[in-house]
Amino acid sequence: MERVERTVIVRGRLNDPSHIELDEPVSGIHGPVEVAVRPIEEHAMGSPSGILEVMRGLPDLEPGDVDELERMIDAGRLPTRPQGLFDAEGK
Repeated sequence: MERVERTVIVRGRLNDPSHIELDEPVSGIHGPVEVAVRPIEEHAMGSPSGILEVMRGLPDLEPGDVDELERMIDAGRLPTRPQGLFDAEGK
């Protein structure tokens, strides 16, 4: 008979070298277990603290940087058409 392994992943916090406080209880597994510990990012993607961390990592802008960006955008614009793309010819 083949034994099927069951893995449960639960997050928690390592409080000291031998104590992990789990975020939720583990049920259905009894007896000896193997625990793999790896650090996770503190700030979940999209969380307010994660967004603030990204914003803090943005480069500092010089006073003329925004003006230069707007100039580059204007230089790359295509000319506009006086009529719509799907207007019939000769109208």
